[in-house]
Amino acid sequence: MLKKTGTLFTAVLLGLTTSVASTGPVAAAPADTAGGTLSVGKLILDPTERGYRGSVPLTVTNTGSETQYFYYTLREPVPGAFQPGTSNCDSFDQRVEDNRRVFNCALTDDLAELAPGESIRNVVDFQVLTNPRTYPMSMAGGWVEVYSADGDLVARKAFGARFRSTTGSLAHPRPYAQDTRPDAGIESVGPATLDPEGSGNLYVPVTVRYRGDAPHLGLHVKASPLPAGSLIQYTAPSDGPVGSDRAPVPGQRMMPGEVRSFGLLVSPPNDPADARDVITLEVTADWYETPDADPSDNTAQTTLVVAADN
Repeated sequence: MLKKTGTLFTAVLLGLTTSVASTGPVAAAPADTAGGTLSVGKLILDPTERGYRGSVPLTVTNTGSETQYFYYTLREPVPGAFQPGTSNCDSFDQRVEDNRRVFNCALTDDLAELAPGESIRNVVDFQVLTNPRTYPMSMAGGWVEVYSADGDLVARKAFGARFRSTTGSLAHPRPYAQDTRPDAGIESVGPATLDPEGSGNLYVPVTVRYRGDAPHLGLHVKASPLPAGSLIQYTAPSDGPVGSDRAPVPGQRMMPGEVRSFGLLVSPPNDPADARDVITLEVTADWYETPDADPSDNTAQTTLVVAADN
């Protein structure tokens, strides 16, 4: 679970502190001091060269008589579809419910303070990594809830997703039947060579593939057991240093049927004789501890023996 401290929690804690510290009688607040409305647009997912993409506007209005802080909770209608990194969502909490992620988001890059009658509009983005169809589809299960900073629910709306067909139609959609368990596999592992960039590391080529359209956050490859002195230092192409026995598969999330080749840059063992030790590479798709649909092809074996020595 992702945790974030910030303006929201400061506001909540200040409110709690004020309540606890007050020893005198507390006057009842006017009935109209707090309140809000929420409108949610239609989520239309259009076919692209890489799955479907779409956005939906969310508008929150303070209908109370005092300035209020608000945040929203969103459950994605399609598992894995919500894109918090490209949406105006400063996420401070996350969980999984019915295979769908649920995010708590600030209304802006920080918690939104709305004056009476003031509105704020956010546009949130979605991407579904599945092959576009010649017919329209739909999927329900999403909702948005708006809360004040003290945790009171002020508005709620359910929403779903419509997938536009490759011919442009939205009429008479079929239910979208998404895979629920990820299916990753190792296609091949090549012999180790010296890093051509001259880093002194060993270069182990790996090819992985992803079947189906189950949601996932990314793929990882783990090498075990690595001999003493050996760690995966980088991948090539690189998403940054690794320094572990487990490395992310570089690049974005994978489409159904996509095959991707890359290299593991592994530091040589302290004892050159250990290069002949058998190492098992295992690929996994990250999706909240959901097991792979077919683990039989998730592993392959190799050594760190440089090819020229064979």
